[in-house]
Amino acid sequence: MHTSMARHKRLLGSAVAVTAGAAIALGGTASLAQASGPHVVDGKGAAHNDWGDEGTLSRHSHANSNATRLWQTVLYADGAKWKDGNGNRHTFKKTDIDGNFGRKTESATKWWQHNEDLEDVDGIVGKETFGVADDFLDGPRGGGHVTYSGYKHDTGFKRLSGTYYVKIDGHWKKAAYNWRG
Repeated sequence: MHTSMARHKRLLGSAVAVTAGAAIALGGTASLAQASGPHVVDGKGAAHNDWGDEGTLSRHSHANSNATRLWQTVLYADGAKWKDGNGNRHTFKKTDIDGNFGRKTESATKWWQHNEDLEDVDGIVGKETFGVADDFLDGPRGGGHVTYSGYKHDTGFKRLSGTYYVKIDGHWKKAAYNWRG
């Protein structure tokens, strides 16, 4: 369970981001099929409201993609836990960010949903889950940098021309739903 101090820090950071970006946010958000074309994680205006209209990620939907890699980065940043076949919990590590939405990612997603007090704790990343996660985004800043304020780690993405990018092997790649690598 997260400490109340970590939650307070994270929520305070979100409140600052929301307030600072209020004027920009009036422009609204772009849907999955708009700003950057279909099949990419996208957004415009302040980052804290970018992901609430995104597609679905699960073991059966876009399971092998850079969009999954983006979500796994959130799990890593928050120190999410996944349960193995024996019921033991393990921390989601940076090396677990592989773009494959398997049992480990599903289990860590359920842990994340539970710890964020979401209504649906189903291991599926949909609008509700993405929408809560984007509350902890800040930016974009120079060069399109967007920061996710995690409980364990702050991590970064890029958002260029409305399209999100994840870092893979030292290179920025589009966070596409239908492509990995």
